[in-house]
Amino acid sequence: MTKIENKKSQISSLQNEGTALTKAFKSQVRAFAKSIKADGFDYRLGTLIKQIKETEKTTVLTKQLKKKYNISSIDRRRTSEAEWLVEHSETVSTFVNKTKFSGTNIGSLQNAMRKHYKDTLPSQEQVDKSAKADKPKTDAKASKTVSKETETTDDKSSEVSHIGQFQVSKKKLTADDIALEMLVQADTHQVPHKELITALIEQIKMLTNEEVA
Repeated sequence: MTKIENKKSQISSLQNEGTALTKAFKSQVRAFAKSIKADGFDYRLGTLIKQIKETEKTTVLTKQLKKKYNISSIDRRRTSEAEWLVEHSETVSTFVNKTKFSGTNIGSLQNAMRKHYKDTLPSQEQVDKSAKADKPKTDAKASKTVSKETETTDDKSSEVSHIGQFQVSKKKLTADDIALEMLVQADTHQVPHKELITALIEQIKMLTNEEVA
């Protein structure tokens, strides 16, 4: 076999392997898409965990509970991701249908959602420019109004009990995580992203004015 023939054979072999791997990847994507639906593995696992916690009246899935309910062989990362999936099933469904997401695991889905929602937010520079361009003078009346709005917000805060649940773990949240949680809540309560961004900028302006005063 000549060098040219040998190289052609190697290329053909690599191409066949690439074709086989692409087919396997597409199969994994289809399997994952099914797994996050109501009758899929991850969704069923998340639902089971939720029901276990309700039955046992606890917020922690301990090793003892996993053993008691016959899921001790499933690693903690998988159970945490499955629980996250069920908690945010509506938002996930909306995102997957809207973006035609094609991945093979919940970790990649979470990363894609973070990037997608992050890109809908204004940059810090845009927020700063907007705040500086429209900085009203702070007088006694404005200060009184801000104080009254703050009291109203405090009174209503008890009505909101589940904001900030995007992350199942209790690790320290980053700015990206917080921004994503805000957008998840906006989707859940059908608040347009533009309205959320406008409200966020107004709050930043208000805080900036208070700091200056």
